[in-house]
Amino acid sequence: MNELVLLLKEHHLTLASCESVSGGDFASAMTDVSGASDVYLGGTVVYTDRAKNILIGVEYEILELHGSVSEETVRQMAVLTKQRLNSDLAIAFSGNAGPRVSSDKPVGRIYTAIACSDGCLVFQDDLTGSRKEIKQKTVDLGIVRLKDWIKGNYQNITNRIGEVTHGQSEERSVTG
Repeated sequence: MNELVLLLKEHHLTLASCESVSGGDFASAMTDVSGASDVYLGGTVVYTDRAKNILIGVEYEILELHGSVSEETVRQMAVLTKQRLNSDLAIAFSGNAGPRVSSDKPVGRIYTAIACSDGCLVFQDDLTGSRKEIKQKTVDLGIVRLKDWIKGNYQNITNRIGEVTHGQSEERSVTG
């Protein structure tokens, strides 16, 4: 997380977060870093559909049609968080950490979205482990993906809007 904060500072970027499955773990990790307040504007934990709608503005139609664990929902979470906090970047997490199937989504199905001025990238992962391990892997992958975006690995984001990247967790390190 230290490297992420340094990269945000170096590139003069601000960040906000919106968490469901990770339950605030990302925000907690961010605020553990001294100086994070220079770049981290804040975040919300929206664990229920009602909270997603009332606090962030995720449309009930999206939640009813696609469910809270979906590409469409996490995309709205990220985009609306970016707008509401007026940040350069926003990251959002939604998923099923278990222990049982929820909303027809298998345990370990995680969606992560990163919104920026050019659009929003969504990643789908199928993670394994205990509930706690899945939550930690979710946060770790978010950190890796934000660092990659800042370093330019997702520079051509405009051409990837609407794309969902599947299974990246199998190929990438999840150390923060």
